[in-house]
Amino acid sequence: MYLSYLLSLFQILLLVTARAQADEYTNDPNIFELTASNFDKVIHGSNYTSIVKFYAPWCGYCQQLKPIWRKLGKAVGKDSKLSVNVAAVNCDKDYNKPLCAQYQISGFPTVMVFRPPKYDKAKVLNGKKSRHASEAYNGQRTVKAMSQFLGSRLKNYVKKVHNLDSDLIKWISDDSDKTKVLLITKSNSISPLLKSLAIDFLTKVDFAMYGKYNDQPKSIEIDGKSVDIPKKDSSSLLYFDKEKGKFIAYDATEKLDDKTQISKWIRTVAQIDPVEGPLSKRGKKLLKYKGKKKVEHDEL
Repeated sequence: MYLSYLLSLFQILLLVTARAQADEYTNDPNIFELTASNFDKVIHGSNYTSIVKFYAPWCGYCQQLKPIWRKLGKAVGKDSKLSVNVAAVNCDKDYNKPLCAQYQISGFPTVMVFRPPKYDKAKVLNGKKSRHASEAYNGQRTVKAMSQFLGSRLKNYVKKVHNLDSDLIKWISDDSDKTKVLLITKSNSISPLLKSLAIDFLTKVDFAMYGKYNDQPKSIEIDGKSVDIPKKDSSSLLYFDKEKGKFIAYDATEKLDDKTQISKWIRTVAQIDPVEGPLSKRGKKLLKYKGKKKVEHDEL
């Protein structure tokens, strides 16, 4: 009987130890559970900003942050509206300890943000790779606070045009081989969602924004052709079809808040695939480091 008791106790201890060492997010569809072998590929091999939780499963504060981290992953992953990776590293695993030491992780949980360098075509062509800048996140550990902070850390590749005349014509004419997508809206600030679209289609599509509704009939001249700008008293997303010499308005959804649908529309009208994000080849390859489930939209 005493032997049976010891055996049961031993089995319980094994179970508790296994749980204490287990990765927390291997089945979460919105969070990368990273190791030393794939950390650089996911974090430094991207133009995405990343937020990483370095943790130990036995840590009480890590357990307190766990449901918030899941909610953050879901909030960011919802239509992938932010070009942000939400990730985690289990520093209790022996194979991850050198990685945690590299980033000087001395307490748990430690939250770090990795910001990509500005894209430099010349460096890329020369095969030069730049690592992301890292910083400790010391703000409030709420979904709202962290989401806002991450939005402020997105690189901006969206051009602001100040009028729908010479400024717009110059933008369309410059680097005329590139696909052009224009957002006309009442806001004067570039939304995180629009920045994220520009990151996903970086090097393939130029994005611009004009911060005032076009509520009057308007036409401009491009390459000797008169081009009408659709009149609308609400936000509109326009693709410039160079061959037909006209703007094509996005109409897949009523609101401009669904990044997946907007990306699919760009892919259809421009016949161009994104270089990053869930619809890209890279994005699909990285899915193996996440759990499996759908992600389900923020207005431009």
